Amino acid sequence: MSGSNYLRNLIVAAGLCAVPSHPVLRREDWFVHGSDHLQSYISELAHHWTNASDGTRSREIRATGNEILEGFGNVLAGLAATGSSKRTILKTPSTRNLENLKIMFPGARVIFLIRDGRDTCFSRLRAGYEKNLEESVRFWSTRVRHMLRHDEKSRTGGTGATRPLWVRYEDAVEAPDTVLDRIALYLDTRRDTSNDVDAGRLPVFGSSEFGHDETGDFAKVTVARPDDFNPVGRWKSWPRVTREMFHEIAGDELIELGYEADNTWCTAPDG
Repeated sequence: MSGSNYLRNLIVAAGLCAVPSHPVLRREDWFVHGSDHLQSYISELAHHWTNASDGTRSREIRATGNEILEGFGNVLAGLAATGSSKRTILKTPSTRNLENLKIMFPGARVIFLIRDGRDTCFSRLRAGYEKNLEESVRFWSTRVRHMLRHDEKSRTGGTGATRPLWVRYEDAVEAPDTVLDRIALYLDTRRDTSNDVDAGRLPVFGSSEFGHDETGDFAKVTVARPDDFNPVGRWKSWPRVTREMFHEIAGDELIELGYEADNTWCTAPDG
């Protein structure tokens, strides 16, 4: 719903990264999503050593917790091998446990793909991921907060090179070459400009416009990109009452991401 498939395909088509050979990992990895269970294991193990009256070993276990997470990350990175000298590109639909990402994969470069929350929620509701728009808006707002918090910690606790690169989906659609140049610089690699990428010919995967069967159920499908395909600004058909509801829940995030300068967008008259 945020165009992660489009951006991934764009990066791969430009020759900047390679996808894993495993078909499941070519779609989504979920590597960090459940990493809190590893932390719970480490804490429980340390707790049992404390009960065994071995406080020294308990402290050692807690002190090496990050090493355990990183070791697990090394195993997962091996599963995602591409057999190529290029960087492996992975994507996840979850922002849960982002704080563990750089611990598990210290050499990773992180790209945060964002999309206008109004279009994101429009698509998610259309696809049936949530029961109502309010639920969808809260979903988007929470995940944006996760990303902003992670970025803040990266900015105050690390070097600029380790900070996530923020990419707008709208920019990737409207100015793909500019976005690819930014990504190449971030990945510390050169873009092969002889390898022209026709973004307009990339297939569409997972769009809420496609994939509905006769019963109305939605499934992600790959389709050829229609000439009139335009995923930007669909929310503009919303009536004022819907716009105001979005603003009440996630208006601050919309402004913080730079999609609006103030709140006047939600009070404009219908039509």
